[in-house]
Amino acid sequence: MRKFAVFLLVVCVAVVVASLYGIGHDQVGYGISPEYFTRYKFIQYNLADSGAARHMTQPRSAVVMTGVKSSWMIGLAAGIVLGLFALAFRNADRMFQSAVMAIGLGLLVTVVCALAGWVYGRNVLAHKGVAWWMPDNIADKPDYIIVGTITNFSYGGAAVGAVAGIIFLLIKNARLRSAQNSASLVDQSPH
Repeated sequence: MRKFAVFLLVVCVAVVVASLYGIGHDQVGYGISPEYFTRYKFIQYNLADSGAARHMTQPRSAVVMTGVKSSWMIGLAAGIVLGLFALAFRNADRMFQSAVMAIGLGLLVTVVCALAGWVYGRNVLAHKGVAWWMPDNIADKPDYIIVGTITNFSYGGAAVGAVAGIIFLLIKNARLRSAQNSASLVDQSPH
């Protein structure tokens, strides 16, 4: 029963971490290209014409909402997957500690991929152009493309990060079991 509670806690931690990442990601993105949000994200998440948007005095408040809306489900999926793999640990404390480390690893991979997206978007795609749909009359297409690239690389990074987290959990659990089995063999040997 305790491991199930830890599983639920792992899922909650992953959702919170993903939501916070989404908020930070979108705040940085808004700083690069406000148009990516005012011409695309706010519309995508029904914030442009909603009552909430009309009452916001700062667009960055809406950016917080897009950050959470675009990332919490990624955290939910990653939390469920990593939590299920973490159930293989023998005790709940080790399960939680290892799952949180796997979430941290996934976050690190996502951040590195987002930075790679910024570099690629800024140095390649902003000059070359893209085949994605973009609203008409974007004033600063290169910056719009950079933010879109960072976003795409972040989603890819989240997937790669989840796989890295799974591999981490499998290796850590195998090493712990091997060490525990070796210790029990030593304890059982005649003295």
